[in-house]
Amino acid sequence: MKRFGSSWERRKFLLAVGLASTLGSLRPGNLYGAYLAGRHGESYRALGVRPLINAAGTYTTLTGSVIPPEVREAMAEASRYFVPLIELQRAVGEQITKMLGVEAALVSAGAASSITLATAACVTRGDPGKVRRIPDTTGMKDEVIMPKSHRMGFDHAARAVGVKIVEVETPEELEKAINEKTAMLFFVHIFEHRGKINRNHFIAAGKRHNIPVFNDAAAELPPMTNLSAIVGEGFDMVCFSGGKGLRGPQASGLLIGRKDLIEWAHANNNPHSDTIGRGMKVGKEEIMGLLKAVEIYHKRDHEYDQKQWRGFMKRVAKIVGDVPSIGTEVYVPGPGGHPIPYLRVKWDQRKLGLSYSECYKALQDGEPRIEVNNTESGLELASYNLFPGEERIVGMRLREILLDAARKA
Repeated sequence: MKRFGSSWERRKFLLAVGLASTLGSLRPGNLYGAYLAGRHGESYRALGVRPLINAAGTYTTLTGSVIPPEVREAMAEASRYFVPLIELQRAVGEQITKMLGVEAALVSAGAASSITLATAACVTRGDPGKVRRIPDTTGMKDEVIMPKSHRMGFDHAARAVGVKIVEVETPEELEKAINEKTAMLFFVHIFEHRGKINRNHFIAAGKRHNIPVFNDAAAELPPMTNLSAIVGEGFDMVCFSGGKGLRGPQASGLLIGRKDLIEWAHANNNPHSDTIGRGMKVGKEEIMGLLKAVEIYHKRDHEYDQKQWRGFMKRVAKIVGDVPSIGTEVYVPGPGGHPIPYLRVKWDQRKLGLSYSECYKALQDGEPRIEVNNTESGLELASYNLFPGEERIVGMRLREILLDAARKA
């Protein structure tokens, strides 16, 4: 625990103790969590940027997740020495390969970086001349097929290689679209439920035509089994974000899959010059940090995580539950959602005189700043970025806003 040496630090701690008292009898182990939630991040505050309690999710715009102490220590240790970066990449890739039971692995600068490297691997197939020429794809296979319902902003990372995205909507269209120019089939794991083409259609088509099939599973952790199971289903390459469920460095990602394809991705990657991946630098600190994050994630008690997260949501629901006209629901999203507990809080906006958007903004503008998800069906809270004690702060702040509106209604 940080020592509170200055009078300002002591004063802030006492303020946090007062805040904790208003939140009910927080256990002593949660008191420091309450302090962090309300008064942390002074280096950010000095820049005029307010830190926040993250009850929204592992969004990049909210800086993903917070790395655990072991990852910070691994990164600090890595920062003290020089190493040959290419040797480090390969050694860490081999370690991750052994842990996950896959053919090959590469640490990228993030999931979007993995998309670019996977696409470049399929277009260049390791040919040094092609590696140097892309995004000029003259004479190369330069079409990537995607279900139309899977199109999203991140497919720009594939288009950066110089390829054309070909949209399909049915298995029949998929089959007709494949030709001698097809370099890769691009599937987005979280969007499978949106269209008529499922993963089996995609995998089978790739196998029939000997075309690599890529799966963007950036945020698909948990469950932990996805780290190896998605490749095991038959996808040739799969990517994950390093800074979301893995709780690794925000500027890191993981690309796993077929050994030849990962080798071709290496050829397009940092630190090689004159490559599309040269600007996607992932340093020794992030590489070692992600290795430690994968080790921790592979061993952690995921059942305990789910119980703790559900407990967070239940406590928030209990705190706001006695506010008139307020409805709460703890749930795990269905297809297309993350399999972790969420809480939906809803009310009659006209009767209460408070819209969801107004409540959302009040949570953002308050101290501490709190981020949730503002939807048409209510405010939705995600559990997995909360620290013990923060759920009570979120609950009491939300209760305060709702009660204030009820008194004015």
